[in-house]
Amino acid sequence: MPGRSARFLLLCALCLIPLQQAPAHGAYHDVVATLSKKLKDKPDDAGLRFRMAEAHAGHAEWRASLDELDRVDRLAPGKYPTALIRGLALHNADKNAEALKHLDDFLKAHPDDVRALSTRGRVFLKLGRAPEAVADLQKALKLSPSPETELFTDLATACRDAGMPEEAGRVIDAGLKTKANTTDLLQCALDIETAAGLWDAALGRIDALQQTAPRPEPWMARRAGLLQTAGRADEARAAWTALRAHLLSLPNLERGTPLLAGVLAQADKALGNPSPPPVIAPPQP
Repeated sequence: MPGRSARFLLLCALCLIPLQQAPAHGAYHDVVATLSKKLKDKPDDAGLRFRMAEAHAGHAEWRASLDELDRVDRLAPGKYPTALIRGLALHNADKNAEALKHLDDFLKAHPDDVRALSTRGRVFLKLGRAPEAVADLQKALKLSPSPETELFTDLATACRDAGMPEEAGRVIDAGLKTKANTTDLLQCALDIETAAGLWDAALGRIDALQQTAPRPEPWMARRAGLLQTAGRADEARAAWTALRAHLLSLPNLERGTPLLAGVLAQADKALGNPSPPPVIAPPQP
């Protein structure tokens, strides 16, 4: 007979992998409908009920998930990793103190489970236990073969809350080397570095975000405003002046769109200039 760890890995392969990511709204209902149909013929199939519990947990239907997990434990006690799914369901319900108990129990037997570690790290974050969140999320990141963007941003947030903003920046930089979609990572870093007063680092994030933005002007305004907040008055004024000159060089109707009109008003206010008369763009066809 295989050992406990081997049985658990087999169950992961059969049960957890297809539903590891929380299904989209439509996909969730499709999964529930399919499983419900099968359960009509096999109401005492613990494997089907476990998958149903996981689907509910991933969609924040935590009461339904816990009900199914109770059935699984009655039908096949000890066979399925129900403590993990209980922890996930309770975390999604923001019942983090309860979630922690189940995740602790699960991790005693499976200390290297990435999903459990990352979930417990988020639970620790919600409970204000940032150093413990850092430890769990660092371990999850190290063990994950293909970490999601959220794992980097959660770890960076935990580092910030633990008083380590520079380490948070390093976590983001590591994420940027591996993830194609960088907007969430850059925005997270910008928020953390701005709050910590790491002005040069934050300005670098703004420059990177501006490069991929559909319009540069809002980020030009964010840059000027950050310089102002940092007490770099001369640089801030130069940035606002350059932004205003750029906007006034645009065609009237382009400059008159609500977005750019708002940015121009920001620049004029920062420079102490009276705002020019508005340019009304025609309605879009």
